[in-house]
Amino acid sequence: MNHHIDIHEDVERMLASHRLHEALDMIDNAAVSFGAMAELRSAVSRLRESYELMTHYALQSMPDPSRNELYASLVDGVRGLVDELHRRSRLEDAPTLYFNTLRYQLHQRDITVAALVGEYHRINSRLQMAMLADDVEKAGRELTQRSEDLEKRIFNTIWTTSPLSVDDGAVIGNIMSDPSLPRHFKQLCVSAVMMGQLEYYDERRLRLLMDAYASDDAELSVRALCSLLIVMSVCRDRPFSPALIRRFESLCEMPGWPEDVRMALLQFIRARDTERIGRKLTDEVIPEMMKLRPELEKLGGRPIDPESMEENPEWAELLDKSGMADKLKELQEIQEDGGDVMMVTFSKLKTFPFFNDISNWFLPFHSSHSSITGSSDPSTRILGEILDGAPMFCNSDKYSVVHSLSQVPMAQRDMMASQFKAHSAQVAGIKLADLAESMKDRERLAGKYVQDLYRFFRLFRRKGEFIDPFSTSLNLVTIPLLSDVFDDVDTLRLVGEFYFRHLHYDDAFEIFGRLSFKIPPSADLFQKMGYCMQMKGDLPEAIRYYEQSELLNSESVWTIKRLALCHRQCGHWDDALSYYKRLAALNTDDSAIALNMGRCLMLLGRYDEALKYYYKVEFLDGESERSSRPIVRCSIMSGDIERARRYSDILLSRTPTEIDYLNAGHIELLCGKLDKAVEHYALSVSSGNFDNDLFISNFETDRHLFVNKKSLDELMLGLVIDASLRRASELGDRCNS
Repeated sequence: MNHHIDIHEDVERMLASHRLHEALDMIDNAAVSFGAMAELRSAVSRLRESYELMTHYALQSMPDPSRNELYASLVDGVRGLVDELHRRSRLEDAPTLYFNTLRYQLHQRDITVAALVGEYHRINSRLQMAMLADDVEKAGRELTQRSEDLEKRIFNTIWTTSPLSVDDGAVIGNIMSDPSLPRHFKQLCVSAVMMGQLEYYDERRLRLLMDAYASDDAELSVRALCSLLIVMSVCRDRPFSPALIRRFESLCEMPGWPEDVRMALLQFIRARDTERIGRKLTDEVIPEMMKLRPELEKLGGRPIDPESMEENPEWAELLDKSGMADKLKELQEIQEDGGDVMMVTFSKLKTFPFFNDISNWFLPFHSSHSSITGSSDPSTRILGEILDGAPMFCNSDKYSVVHSLSQVPMAQRDMMASQFKAHSAQVAGIKLADLAESMKDRERLAGKYVQDLYRFFRLFRRKGEFIDPFSTSLNLVTIPLLSDVFDDVDTLRLVGEFYFRHLHYDDAFEIFGRLSFKIPPSADLFQKMGYCMQMKGDLPEAIRYYEQSELLNSESVWTIKRLALCHRQCGHWDDALSYYKRLAALNTDDSAIALNMGRCLMLLGRYDEALKYYYKVEFLDGESERSSRPIVRCSIMSGDIERARRYSDILLSRTPTEIDYLNAGHIELLCGKLDKAVEHYALSVSSGNFDNDLFISNFETDRHLFVNKKSLDELMLGLVIDASLRRASELGDRCNS
């Protein structure tokens, strides 16, 4: 069994301090320990020789304008050798799909990208001539299957070949530009290039993606753009060579580049919302709809028809009262904003054998696929033709729909087919409307491809073996080579607001921070920076930014509320109280403000003042637990035991908590009624899930109340606590029996 060699971090440390000799020595020693690596050691020797020659000329002070570029190429060569060493050391026994596929590829004779693509050309030429065959359907079916098998093999070969040779790169480049090849195949090859890059870094792959982006084919261009940006984000610590930088700079000069990059970033941000949307559906919307279903059907007298729900005022009223209307409206807004609300539904439809092949996750949907043309069911073919032009589903979800038809009864399939026919014109109209604007079309294409990628990295049966780019922020703004795209005020504001609206507060704060250096001081911007810090849990920083916002706009009620809340959460009771007083001056009849002022005063030990505000809450809202409970506490602390008992009895008559029983025990203890105190304390323990430590901690907090009582010395308090715990234990035994 091989021992896997991974010296990436050690070599990177050496390269960072220009210790190239040591890095080459480490690679050489690792190759020797691995054994049978003569070609690798030979490559090390060539790099060493070039480096020593360059060093010799440099130390002789001989001018060499290409020295920096030569050094960069040597460093890149060292990194390439480290990758190759790592890859070869895992080749024999690594159990991942990548190495399983690679081992299979290596056992096939003369399997190259060029040979496979040549065979693919021949099969597709024959497929085009299949109409002349005696048995057209049979010939077409056989050739289609062979063509699809070759597509999978070519995908796997491009994916697992590393590094790509000059010939490999030329063949793949020709695929992208060959008008005779199917568009879906070209797009599939782009994804194969990206997937190989996520395994092992290869500048030739980056060049191929850059070239594909320059294509006139919008689908190919957008797919290449998203793939390029993903690998640039994942491999952001791997610097481009000077030659690749020049190629990239020429790409950046293309007219649509800045808009495309910004558009792609927004799709990545939307993708990060997918799990949150899924949780909202599975945890909130669907369970609530299931609860409401009997009532809705009872009102309608028939099964729910979603299209007529808005027409039934009783249904609308029920949804509104239950809060479902707001949830459904929010989901609709999310969908209109491009959010992926389909993930939950289609995640259950990714278990078909079709999705066992990695390449099928990246395969653009086309109605000529064998899963459609090979079906004897006319409804499947109708559906395939409609889905081919439907802009609302990503490719893998379209394949899910097609494969799920086999599990649908014939009667329902016929009904679905008729519905598909009825809606086909409408769907086509939607597509044409989108295509009216080029940028809108590119945005839609990018959104659907990103959804395909997200589904693969989150749903593929062996997803744990792959680097998941969506597990990171995919924040393109922080990539130096892309900084110019995001350097202007309007773009920073757009991206920052987008992050902020989608609740990605870390990234939003970083963007807003950059923006703050480019625009005059802004109360609104400091508000949002403060809110980002508050959502991250950094309250001192939140206060700092809120205070800066307040300096620029002292009348903002929202800012004052946030400052009051943050100071209260930090335990700054005096500061919080001052802000609540300002809020109270603006709204004298707000019971929530009065409640918070009472709380601040109570925690400052100003109990008589606190009581005034709690009485105000009681006056405004009526007697309730939220005012009665603190009144009990303030009354005990200020020594008004009769008032404390009056409000305590009210709380005990309802649904008392462990704190209510604790306070009731304190009242009896202060009155010298020790047996009654023990009874209440025991109930406090039982209400707190028999957590003795919690009870003792709460009691100790209030021990000072009994210190000066002559009848309650330390011994008596100890006896009361012990008796309370014993009584609570008896209550527990009684409940268990």
